[in-house]
Amino acid sequence: MVRPEQLLHPQRQAVSPRPAATMLLLRDAQYDGAPAVEVLMTRRSAQASFAPGAFAFPGGAIDPSDGQTAGSARRRATQDDAQAIHAVAAIRETFEELGVLLAWRHDGTFADDSDIAKLDRRAAIEEQCVQHGLTVAVDCVYPFAHWITDRDLPRRFDVQFFVARMPVGQTAVADGAEQFEPVWVRPDEALARHAAGDFMMIFPTMRTLERLRSFGSVAAVLTACGSERSLWRSCPRGGMRAGSVVRCMEGDPPYGELRLVCPDGQVLHPLDWQSTEAVPLLGNVMRLTAGNGGLMTGPGTNSYIVGTAATGFIVIDPGPNDQAHLQRLFAATGGDIRMIVCTHSHVDHAPGARPLQSMCPHRPPVLGRSSGPADRASHHFVPDRELLDGEWLALAHDGDTHRLLVVSTPGHASNHVCLVLIEDGLLFSGDHVLNGSTTIIDPPDGNMTAYLASLDRLDAICAEREIDFILPAHGYVLDRPHDQIARLTAHRLAREAKIADAVNALPTGSIDDWLRLAYADVPERLWPAASRSLLAHLERLDEQRHPTSQIRLSSLLPAQPAGHE
Repeated sequence: MVRPEQLLHPQRQAVSPRPAATMLLLRDAQYDGAPAVEVLMTRRSAQASFAPGAFAFPGGAIDPSDGQTAGSARRRATQDDAQAIHAVAAIRETFEELGVLLAWRHDGTFADDSDIAKLDRRAAIEEQCVQHGLTVAVDCVYPFAHWITDRDLPRRFDVQFFVARMPVGQTAVADGAEQFEPVWVRPDEALARHAAGDFMMIFPTMRTLERLRSFGSVAAVLTACGSERSLWRSCPRGGMRAGSVVRCMEGDPPYGELRLVCPDGQVLHPLDWQSTEAVPLLGNVMRLTAGNGGLMTGPGTNSYIVGTAATGFIVIDPGPNDQAHLQRLFAATGGDIRMIVCTHSHVDHAPGARPLQSMCPHRPPVLGRSSGPADRASHHFVPDRELLDGEWLALAHDGDTHRLLVVSTPGHASNHVCLVLIEDGLLFSGDHVLNGSTTIIDPPDGNMTAYLASLDRLDAICAEREIDFILPAHGYVLDRPHDQIARLTAHRLAREAKIADAVNALPTGSIDDWLRLAYADVPERLWPAASRSLLAHLERLDEQRHPTSQIRLSSLLPAQPAGHE
């Protein structure tokens, strides 16, 4: 856990969210001869206290009467009381705002406009349904998403988003008070209109439509929601980009960084990538990104500065030999660098170590692990001292302590190490875990079996040391380490299965043949780099079949630039 005293912004208590429910009424359509789904949306009142003027789905807060209605509603055996109450709220709000009621007649047919004409949208639906022989159709409603309003907002809701098929024979008519202009729209169309500026929507609405557009029919949507669990849950976070507020949900690249820097939801952290200034992440951690962004490095190599003015600083991955970048590292530390640590010897991580050392009056030691015998000449690296697996690097002054645990993680490179900032639960992952891409495993120095074993070890250490965040050498901070590592492992094993299938399909094929089959989902511009990881997988498969073999397949291919897949 991050120490509270290291947080950049004062802690605060977010407003408690109010339970609510929303309904996505769906119907099947055809566009250009292809099946599509349309969703019913309306424009909120310009005087609404939440999202005024925005196009949205009908919905609102849970009412005490919803529990009574749920008791007599028709539901699936798998729907519990809480789900039924939220579903009733979504049905009630849809009726009040749009005049559409999901209800069964006693004869087993569905209510239509003739039934709606007998009902008062301003009165409680439970008594009216009993009076007119109707039963609320909770069994026709399925959970789609679960949104909790961002922590920075003064009005917050904990909202269940439901989906249901639009009843045949009913027509949506807005109430003219809360909702206006009901419109059937394809998700893609709504998103395009929003981008064009004539269909305003808030962040959860847009992201829900982005998920909905992947379905080709209403039946497909309802089938996907049949488990009684929302397809996803999110409480977005806000940051600043180009001077404007941007929202991110879990899984978006900046989300973990926003959670680290502004855990209570303050919308203060800049997300713009730049290489001229160090970006504070905590009181004792800064990131300075080198200006070497590109296809293989993303926004650039992240150099991390750990420590304070009182303790002095450790620089992790000084990056390429870029004088401007090194001068900025020197300035950000006031020249009080106590150690320079290289996670591995690749050209975007280690060459700046010696020039940075020479700039410092006390010549801090360069620490790391020497290049392996199979590494390329361009990656040649010899530290002042070899780091040992499990050793500690410490900064301390008057009770202010920052300890880094060294973890040997061969795989991407044979001399790769990661570092754990023990007091704050942070993992500096170098190139072993990245944000936005998967690292290249480049034989003969790189090894896929070692990489996967190192992932397993990092997973265990993250659990043991209660690590909440991963600070990669490329990209934003990541949260949920276990999930990130599980995703990487699953990706590698899935890719390996594709490679095995390609080899089985073309047993006499070439590397290029297998690459086209196994990496068909990867842009061709990345295939030269991906061929190295393919080779690493082939070596691993060969090791599994012939564990005593001394022949390495990497000798069959010319070297390609190392980087990230």
